[in-house]
Amino acid sequence: MDKYAEEWAEREFVGYGMEMPNPEWPNDAKVCVSFLVQYYMGAEPSFLNGDDVTCTELMEIPRERFYKGRYESAEQMIEYGGREGVPRLLNIFKKHNVPVTWNLYTRAIERNPFWVKPILDSGAEISLGGYRYQDNLHDNISAETQEAEIDKSLDILQKATGNDSGPQGWFVERRTGLSTKLYARAHESRGIPLVYSSDSCQDDLPYWTRSPVAADKGLLMVPFSYDTSDMRFNMRGSGWACPSDWATYLVDTFDCFYEEAEAGEPKMMTIVLHPHVCGRPNRAIQLENFIKYAQAKGAWFATRADIAKHWQEKFPYDPATAFGQTPVPECGQISIPV
Repeated sequence: MDKYAEEWAEREFVGYGMEMPNPEWPNDAKVCVSFLVQYYMGAEPSFLNGDDVTCTELMEIPRERFYKGRYESAEQMIEYGGREGVPRLLNIFKKHNVPVTWNLYTRAIERNPFWVKPILDSGAEISLGGYRYQDNLHDNISAETQEAEIDKSLDILQKATGNDSGPQGWFVERRTGLSTKLYARAHESRGIPLVYSSDSCQDDLPYWTRSPVAADKGLLMVPFSYDTSDMRFNMRGSGWACPSDWATYLVDTFDCFYEEAEAGEPKMMTIVLHPHVCGRPNRAIQLENFIKYAQAKGAWFATRADIAKHWQEKFPYDPATAFGQTPVPECGQISIPV
């Protein structure tokens, strides 16, 4: 069997259906709030990484996805995330005692290892995004290259953190259909438990899938969300006109989940952050205002690993119900209409 074959090709449109599980979040919280911070400053496409383009996504001055050649203004906007954004976020999370998951791309910490220790000292969880921050699907990254970079990123992270038993989870985000299988296999070969994957944006609650490496095991998916992310400040199309728009959206999302929880269906709210975006002072103020609001409403702030462990204890893996409720054919039995 081709070791780079995708595990399954089906799509899931039902999930939990009309019978949502009650996660019973700690302290009787009605909403779980999870911050997932993308740390890739220096891992993005750039001349210094041997690329012939500069990454111009999520910039203060939106333009095409990549700039052909070196674009120092774009580089400096991302560098702001390391110089000002990271310490500003660390201070906010410390001030309000908020647990956070920082998702690291290891080329970034090769270039600038300084922030690894302050992040660890803050008590945050570190998850792994891979070696480079790139679009693994649309940039034509081969399976062999993905596999090699996954192994490389594990080595770099473990050396930087002094912990050879991590990470507990991954968030590649711009993955291919093979990415999850490849990092699950890397964990299996090293004997490192893969507690969860965040590479899903299809639900408001964690859910189990079949493990891509072991038939008798599951892989817990802890989904993220694009709609609440700060990335919408710096992208074309439907974004935030000003920081107060973002704050209103976050509060409204929280209030919807809170109301559903009162009806017996507590949910999880994930907010993906980028230090060079929400690390700007006017946006950071609104982020802090939301934290105060959610804390006043009794939210459970948790890392991705905390959520995964809670879910595993509450809802152990059951192969009969993994990957939703919709009966689907096995990959290979699917008839594609022409």
